[in-house]
Amino acid sequence: MLRNNWKFTYTAARLAEGADAKLKFHEERILFWKKQKDDLVADIRKDGLEVSEGAALGYANPKSRDFERGARVMVRNDLQEKLDECMEKLAYHVGKRRDYDGWAQVLKGNPENRLDADMDDWLFYFGKN
Repeated sequence: MLRNNWKFTYTAARLAEGADAKLKFHEERILFWKKQKDDLVADIRKDGLEVSEGAALGYANPKSRDFERGARVMVRNDLQEKLDECMEKLAYHVGKRRDYDGWAQVLKGNPENRLDADMDDWLFYFGKN
């Protein structure tokens, strides 16, 4: 068998369901990591330290690259490492949210189209996170 060459046909509406599920997952992870970051920043500030964050993070929907610029604490390395992890996770999940939102829009706009999907496509829409 040539399983790497297999194709499966799905309607765009069915693929959109997968994109919606992935979008929901990444939105939940964004909320989780934002809370982690906010709690950590509050702990840092409670100790009388300053956290420098870019102005773009104050927008309602910052882009993934805004988180990549990160935030800096210049005293305790362990706090900086935890803050870096939060910012990296936020950048990742915000980027994924953008990707899945875009695919959901395209697929919902063409719900009756039939599309061939290979294993990588299936994993993109339906694979475990």
